[in-house]
Amino acid sequence: MEFNQLTKQLNQLLVQDYVAFSSTENPVIQILNETSFTQIAYVMQQYSIFPKELVYFTELARQKALVRGWNGVAQELQENIAEEMGSTTQGVSHYMLLAQGLEEGLGVSVKNTMPSVATSKLLTTVQSVFAQQLPYVLGATYAIEATSIPELTLIVQLIEWLLEGSMPEGLAYFFSKHLNEWEIEHEAGLRTAVAAYIQPEQFGEFAAGFRAMLDTMEDWWQELAQEAISSLVTLSTAIA
Repeated sequence: MEFNQLTKQLNQLLVQDYVAFSSTENPVIQILNETSFTQIAYVMQQYSIFPKELVYFTELARQKALVRGWNGVAQELQENIAEEMGSTTQGVSHYMLLAQGLEEGLGVSVKNTMPSVATSKLLTTVQSVFAQQLPYVLGATYAIEATSIPELTLIVQLIEWLLEGSMPEGLAYFFSKHLNEWEIEHEAGLRTAVAAYIQPEQFGEFAAGFRAMLDTMEDWWQELAQEAISSLVTLSTAIA
């Protein structure tokens, strides 16, 4: 099997076996009819933490690629990091674009949000995933890229639900660039870069890292939905 065949199979797995990235079956989408603005705003706050931490995890993968001599992969990841940090957005990081847009659009505090129990678990688990060997770590990194468009599509749905169909200009720009340009390029670039180095005997480890990342994100979305409908979410925790 060629590497591109493997990634096609993994992307099919993503669609078939994981509800977190489904526009109809996502756990938070499923509870919209029984939740309030405050509860879904809470989910947006917690979601924002993951994009904030992605640069750190991508840097871990880049360092492992450098040590292994997979320089093309390291260069691709470096370019992705630079873009995330603002190389094409006048020095404003993608996280700040998102956080500022959410704060202005929703009227909630985002930049100072502390991780919930579910989000803390997510970050701890991802840290352990990225402590593994390079093919496994690159599988997890590829999973993040492969899920980015379906996940951002979900976020757009949730924001439009919160704002009753409207979308502030800053957020509209953020999502348009990610969905139509940046994420498409990141997925294709990483897939091409890894294909130049990875050997067939490493495919299993790559696939295991991919699945581990999806399992972690699936659990997170399930637990965020549970937190949102629990009594732990109050106006004071969600609204600035």
